[in-house]
Amino acid sequence: MTKSVFRGNIAALILLLNMVFYDLYAGPILALLPKIPLVLSIASDFLVFIPPAVVYFLISNKGKGFLCDTFNIKEMDVINILLIVVISIFIQPFLMSVSAVTSLFFPNAASEYLESMADLPAFSTLIITSLLPAFFEELFFRGIVFSNFRKLSPVKACVLCGLLFGMAHLNFQQFSYAFLMGCVFCYFVYKTGSIFSSILSHFLINGSQTILSALSIKMTAAANPQALEAAQSTQATIHDLIPFFYLTLLSLIPLAFAFYFFNLHNSKNNGFESESNENAVYSLKQNIINWPLVLIIIIFLYYSFSA
Repeated sequence: MTKSVFRGNIAALILLLNMVFYDLYAGPILALLPKIPLVLSIASDFLVFIPPAVVYFLISNKGKGFLCDTFNIKEMDVINILLIVVISIFIQPFLMSVSAVTSLFFPNAASEYLESMADLPAFSTLIITSLLPAFFEELFFRGIVFSNFRKLSPVKACVLCGLLFGMAHLNFQQFSYAFLMGCVFCYFVYKTGSIFSSILSHFLINGSQTILSALSIKMTAAANPQALEAAQSTQATIHDLIPFFYLTLLSLIPLAFAFYFFNLHNSKNNGFESESNENAVYSLKQNIINWPLVLIIIIFLYYSFSA
């Protein structure tokens, strides 16, 4: 077990513990602020992510230049930007299908959250649901956490970071697609070496889902308010998911081509230039299991089953 993997899991554990105890200290602080949803959301994300990040840097004893090295601050070329936009568009039917399937068994917390924000201005909603998560979550998971997995093989690094990202949502329904998204975001950062790749994709995916959800709610409410209430209280069936499956099948071909050209364009990149020599050969006996990861899994399972 390398110390860097341990540090990455410790960082994720600190964040999870902060989320668990968030309600104990955040309420009095937020009560001092104006009752404006956008202001409260910015403050809330700040309280969730900044204290764990500060604690991590205090205990990790990072040297000079740690910010660029940790957060993978690097420009992207136009081709990568375009390819990530295309991938982010065509991967959404697949993510929607996964989310829809898990919604058959678990409450859809994300959908309920978006519905609760239906009355907010579109600009504020987009910032709260898309820009803020893309910024804070990516800097923490694809920055702080993922930077500690550089000595792991690419597959292990992406899967472990995706697993931690999924479990940070603290419910089974969001875990499924958040895990997949996390793996893809890690792969973008690994290949491009830039945190902006995952921030862009995260924003596009969340933003598109926010817009689609808002349009769906408004169109249904305008046509038949009673139908909207009935839809919100009705459990989806497998028959309702057939359109998602068809859409997913149609999107797989352009998605595969987009990934192919992305890999081709970044074929000579490993994303972690500062540790390229260490990444040249990977040990087959890399151990990623440690007590912080075990504790994260226990916390995740507890909150998921008790929800």
